[in-house]
Amino acid sequence: MTFIAIADDLRRTVNDAQGALQSLSEKDTSERPQPGKWSKKEILGHLIDSATNNHQRFVRAALDGPLIFPGYEQDALAKLQRANDVDWSLLVRLWESYNLFVAHVL
Repeated sequence: MTFIAIADDLRRTVNDAQGALQSLSEKDTSERPQPGKWSKKEILGHLIDSATNNHQRFVRAALDGPLIFPGYEQDALAKLQRANDVDWSLLVRLWESYNLFVAHVL
């Protein structure tokens, strides 16, 4: 698969998911299904973290070639960033915008 095809897939995925994500309520997205499990807000926060990490990886690899990156402490990042305290609509817009920018970079 080419970078162009990957970018097109990412754009399609973002556009397809955006409406469904916006339709979810603040209450539903804040609830954790079980103790120790992430809420929908925390999952989307994790996907935003993923997009930011991948963006850096793509750009740095293009500049410098193969690189070694620090580990990814997903639970610590989720706790530190407190996605459950952020409006759902802001998280959705950030996820959408960042991933569309990553598609542009690709």
